[in-house]
Amino acid sequence: MTITSTKSWKNYIMLCNTLERNDISFQSNDKELCVKCGISGRDIEQNFLFSINPSKMLITLFSPIPIEIPEENTTDIAIAVCIINNQLSDGCFCIDTSEGFVYFKMTTSFYESNVSERVFEYMLSSAADTIDEYYPKIKNLAAQDFL
Repeated sequence: MTITSTKSWKNYIMLCNTLERNDISFQSNDKELCVKCGISGRDIEQNFLFSINPSKMLITLFSPIPIEIPEENTTDIAIAVCIINNQLSDGCFCIDTSEGFVYFKMTTSFYESNVSERVFEYMLSSAADTIDEYYPKIKNLAAQDFL
């Protein structure tokens, strides 16, 4: 096992332990080094996928936002997402124009560094707070008829 793989595995185990310690139920995939979990937000159930990429030495949090983007509103939502992202200190909202959905993404690197459980706690709580704050705004904008 290479140093990168060992470090990735340690981070994966640390992530699972962090979720267990915080009583967050999760599903893990040891082979893919990814973990799915969910927490209740103010307006929606928030689902998260953590993945650990040994080759890039990245931990990525991905959270799909349950909003369907009508094709005619895509440009307006994309502009709104850019404006929102300009205000965020960590993470970003992304829009998949081909599939018509929005997701939140946050990454952190473990290249030449060691992460602690606090990194996973921060990623999860920061992402949840950000989604709670902006979900209603993006949802309302997606539902508007601009014609």
